[in-house]
Amino acid sequence: MLDTISVIHVNFLCRHCQENIKVTFEHEQLTNVHCPSCDYGYTLMKPTIGDEILLDWEKEAIYQKVRAEKTEQDNVELMALIVKVVELLTWRDEGNGHIRAIETLRQWLLLNGVPKTIIELLDARGPQGQSQARDRD
Repeated sequence: MLDTISVIHVNFLCRHCQENIKVTFEHEQLTNVHCPSCDYGYTLMKPTIGDEILLDWEKEAIYQKVRAEKTEQDNVELMALIVKVVELLTWRDEGNGHIRAIETLRQWLLLNGVPKTIIELLDARGPQGQSQARDRD
């Protein structure tokens, strides 16, 4: 942020009597002034200076960069999860790979803040649900 306080001086002519009105902005963003001749009132906003605009753009650029990096990291993590689940699902065993794939997926969902309803859905088909289904067959 700016460490210096920028003082801005504004001059304008009154609409009614053409008197010159001078305003100085220091800390305030908004001020009320009255014409010294006709007492007509004005509400003025502090003009934005180039440095303030530049700071806003820099903040926005940093935010977008962080957001893009997070999205890229999320995509990398998701791809790693998909590879791991595919590996576990293609194991040639008696279903342990499927159980481990579901457990791996559930753990990833817990760590990444996915809604509980999706995690509960995986719990219903977890190791106990799998063994019960095998017992019925």
